[in-house]
Amino acid sequence: MDTITLEIPEPQLVEWLRRLAPAAKRSVLRALIPEMDELEGLVRYGDRRIRAVCARRGIDWDSLTEQERQKLIDDILHEA
Repeated sequence: MDTITLEIPEPQLVEWLRRLAPAAKRSVLRALIPEMDELEGLVRYGDRRIRAVCARRGIDWDSLTEQERQKLIDDILHEA
């Protein structure tokens, strides 16, 4: 069987990838990032931890804006 090679400009390929369904995007990421499952596990762990820290402080993580979340994390990282 012959092989066909297509040359596709990178911006066009990126645009096509952006149009994929979420499940297909995850499949592409898993193919490109072999440690994707580990990364997702780490993100889930971090999410549980920050929510626990917020709960102890009486803060509702879900109600914070992105800027408030960043400030909270910065404050936590710089606590003595």
